Amino acid sequence: MKSQLENILHAVQQDAGDRGLARLEDNLISRSKGDFENACQSLATGTGVVIFTGFFIPTATPPAPETDGPLGALLIARTLLSLGRKVAITCEKSCLLAFEVSLQYLGLVDKIALIQSPIETSADYAQRFLSQLKEKIGDISHFIAIEKCGPAHLSASIPEQNISAFLDATEESSRGKILTMSGKDITPYTAPIHLLFDSNFCNANNITSIGIGDGGNEIGMGNIPWKVIASNIHNGAKIACATTVDYLIVAGVSNWGGYALASGLLLIADRPSLSSLDSETELEILELMVKQGGLVDGRLGQRIASVDGIDWPIHVSVIDYLAKTLKEKA
Repeated sequence: MKSQLENILHAVQQDAGDRGLARLEDNLISRSKGDFENACQSLATGTGVVIFTGFFIPTATPPAPETDGPLGALLIARTLLSLGRKVAITCEKSCLLAFEVSLQYLGLVDKIALIQSPIETSADYAQRFLSQLKEKIGDISHFIAIEKCGPAHLSASIPEQNISAFLDATEESSRGKILTMSGKDITPYTAPIHLLFDSNFCNANNITSIGIGDGGNEIGMGNIPWKVIASNIHNGAKIACATTVDYLIVAGVSNWGGYALASGLLLIADRPSLSSLDSETELEILELMVKQGGLVDGRLGQRIASVDGIDWPIHVSVIDYLAKTLKEKA
């Protein structure tokens, strides 16, 4: 079992987009060692699960959420559903249509709750939103953020020995803001769901948090020291997210991290035959999300059926490997 989980994780941690996930010996992958297996084990004993996604690309033509995140979120949701769990997907209004058409295509409109993440913040944002989520699916044991950008560091979260480097590498106007990989501020377009991932809030509500990311600016990357992200990732000093989670999954593409989590969960549950991971189906969903849902390739900034500017056959090779691993276990 352990070796199969390790093989799955290795397959999705190839840095196809050359983000710099393991540029140095001390890196994002080494710093999250063990979290993948622990995340799978934890999720296997969960009840209700809420999956957060949606990453807005303001420089795209036209500006829109990207294709990385939604595909992985949807597979996690379908996998949890196959195991009899209550599950909800939540995203900003701009991303809802992509999920609506996909759930309709899969015949899951009435089985997976789709909830809009409110952008407007308030003093009790986290508690109010949690109450809304519980009204939809009941008891909640896990939050999963996949390709969900969170706020960059403030001086207060930086160790004293790194403060000087932090101040030199960042601008005051960008600190604490939600930033794209290129440093564009997308705070106005992003629901502040990082407030729900606050460790004290999760602990008080008995919720385990899982983060999935591929670039350093996603919720969960706060688990990795600022200096490590700054050293490995281009522009990492500026965009590194400060929000922590219980378990962080670092992948070459966030969708791949979602595929890995779903696959690992089925292995842990000893139900690999329930997998719905299939490269042809993923492409069909991707095309729907782009053509009818308006999503864009986050790296290319175009409304085309691709993810992170990576050739689709590379995605297929990862998907097919995971599917084959599960099939051999079934």
